[in-house]
Amino acid sequence: MSDVLIVGAGIVGLSTAYWLTKAGHSVTVVEQGPVPCPTASSTDHHRLIRYPYGKSLGYCARVADAFAAWREMWADLPSDTRRYYNDTGILCVSQYAGDYTDISMQEMDRIDVPYEKIAGEDIAKLFPFLKPGNFDCATMSEGGALMARNILTDLVDWLRRAGVVALEHMPVTSVDTGAGAVTLSDGRILSAGCVVVAAGIATGRLLPDMGLPLTPHRTVLVYASPPEDLAGLYADIPCWNSLGGDTDLYGMPAMDGLPMKLGNGGMGYRDPDADNRQMSPEEVNRMLSDYTLRFQGAERFNVHWHQANYWTAAPGKEFQLHQDGRTLAVSACSGHGFKFGALSGRDVAEAVSDARSIADVQSRMAAQV
Repeated sequence: MSDVLIVGAGIVGLSTAYWLTKAGHSVTVVEQGPVPCPTASSTDHHRLIRYPYGKSLGYCARVADAFAAWREMWADLPSDTRRYYNDTGILCVSQYAGDYTDISMQEMDRIDVPYEKIAGEDIAKLFPFLKPGNFDCATMSEGGALMARNILTDLVDWLRRAGVVALEHMPVTSVDTGAGAVTLSDGRILSAGCVVVAAGIATGRLLPDMGLPLTPHRTVLVYASPPEDLAGLYADIPCWNSLGGDTDLYGMPAMDGLPMKLGNGGMGYRDPDADNRQMSPEEVNRMLSDYTLRFQGAERFNVHWHQANYWTAAPGKEFQLHQDGRTLAVSACSGHGFKFGALSGRDVAEAVSDARSIADVQSRMAAQV
């Protein structure tokens, strides 16, 4: 019997296994699909890490700790940092006082996060891929793309070499929270001193009696490239997180053999059907239409592929950690969890090891200030 049994092989489950293994615990990870799981909310080619966070001062303040946790983890992985992190910088644009970028600047000023402020009249010159607009200013700050697939693949290899048992294609049907035991779909029962359920959108279903405040959400992504005549405009551009006003556009430039990644937070919605993994033609058209408001030639972008992903949302988009008996339920997503993946895993590992109280860890994970 392992010291700790982890249900879910997303970034939080695997990072928790990493930190527990480093602390000398024996760990078993159980996953309903392959490890790493291609349908986990943390699975994609890359994810943003950025300081601009709107009103969420606590999460903005935790980004420095997130970078430190990632770098400590990467030191154990086989490649150099460039395989795991593409430092493009983060571009945010403000149109008026009180929009996302303006609020982010106020919060970064409050805790002395450095950034470059760019006057509105200089934006078109520095970022010609943007359509001219009534921009007040823009910011460039530290951040870029965490290469999620590379991180997950190399982390799983490290865990296996370190002795972690990864049970693939083993759906969990129920959890006995008091006994610290799980029942698998084939009828077997596994137990451990502590069970950590980090199963993404399945967490609430597996722990119905805990009353977890988690709601499944669906989000969409389009991978596309500009037409050849505009390719120069999009060469060496930064990642972006807000493009002014009430838009919720975010994404990444072409990198590592991948085309541009276009996201639109405004297109997400609650959806318990985790099988709806493809965008409809109408959704793809809406994505490109929204980007035509900001990007030069977006109406002529070449779409390479598109996809939908699922994640759990909690009230206030706060990360969750709850205990019942010998079981911990963790949800560190709410649509913005990957950047904190290594840090959240360390937090959960400290809770398991009794290095800090559950209440203290929950407060830190929820970035309560």
